Amino acid sequence: MQKVVRDIGLFVVAPVVILGGLTAWMFAATTPSCSNGITGQLPSPDGRLQAVVFVRSCNTAPGFSSNISILVKDGILADGPGNLFASEGHPEQLGISVQWQSSDKDHLQLHVSSKQRGAVLHADPVWSADPKITATYQLGGVSGDAGQ
Repeated sequence: MQKVVRDIGLFVVAPVVILGGLTAWMFAATTPSCSNGITGQLPSPDGRLQAVVFVRSCNTAPGFSSNISILVKDGILADGPGNLFASEGHPEQLGISVQWQSSDKDHLQLHVSSKQRGAVLHADPVWSADPKITATYQLGGVSGDAGQ
């Protein structure tokens, strides 16, 4: 009888415990450590793009970051930082606002301003996907083409 109990423990319980442990480890390894929450969207004057302002929060770092991505009209926000701008601080606390301006039908400019200034992580003067789309920044009263 003891041999049967030992065999059940060895061939049934042990694999179930090991499988459960591996499943928990895989779940923890694939759980995203960051999340994005959209706080504002603004379509471009021609309607083909949109500027998305969002807050990013990561489990690995305290606090929030304000981010801006330019997306095609019906694009989905990627699980990553902004593709144009990122700054420490929550967009609502910083008072982030965006405005599209167009000089002609081929060139667009996004003007980003904020009432408060957080530590700028990146502020690109040109959108990497289309060099005809540029950005200017006025952050906490300081203006510049690259978020100075």
